[in-house]
Order: sequence, then structure tokens, then C-alpha cells
Amino acid sequence: MSSEHVPAEPAEPREPAGSSTPNRREVRLRRAPKFGPFMGAGIVLGIIVAAISAYTGPENAEFTRSSIFGFLAVLFGIAGMLLGALVVLVVDRISIKRSEKMMAVETPEQADPEQEED
Repeated sequence: MSSEHVPAEPAEPREPAGSSTPNRREVRLRRAPKFGPFMGAGIVLGIIVAAISAYTGPENAEFTRSSIFGFLAVLFGIAGMLLGALVVLVVDRISIKRSEKMMAVETPEQADPEQEED
């Protein structure tokens, strides 16, 4: 069994390197939101709501305010993270609808001056 690699032929014929017509193709450009910051903000808001709920509510004889805060911080933090994920999905869907079609033109590669010094 031979292990020779046969390169696949390109689907589109490429023009020679010295050709004057650039290679063009249509692309969609959009600004997509990052999930991490939205989910992190949801967690932070959930913990803030937990602190407000734990320290402003009625006092309990069985549990300290700190233990109530810890429990609520986990619950509200998870709820805030899920809410942040939902918000980022809505924003992402809006960014897909607002995307623009543009024409991309291939530019000739330029030699790196640092590599030529060798």
C-alpha cells in the first residue's frame, strides 16, 4: 500500500500569477457578538440581584444571611447566564439580518522584507 499524496485539482481554474484581472467573490459582512461578555454580564447581574434579595429580605433564624446569599448567588447567577445567552442569540439573529453583501478582491501577496534578508 503506497502512501503517496495526490493533490486534488481545484474546482475553479486559477488564473496565472501574472494575470491583470484579480480574483473576485461575493462575501457577507456582519458584526457578530461574542457570547462570553453577555453571559458574564448575566452572571454578574444575577449575583447583584442575589445580594439585594439576601440582605434586604426578612431575617431567618435557621440560616445566616451569608448562606442565603451563597444559595441565591448560585441560582440567580445561573439564571442570569441563561438570560445573557438568550440575549446574545437574539442580537446574533439581528446581526445576520443586517449583514451586507460585499465584493472581496484577492490581492497579490507581497514578500515579507524580514524573510528576504536571509
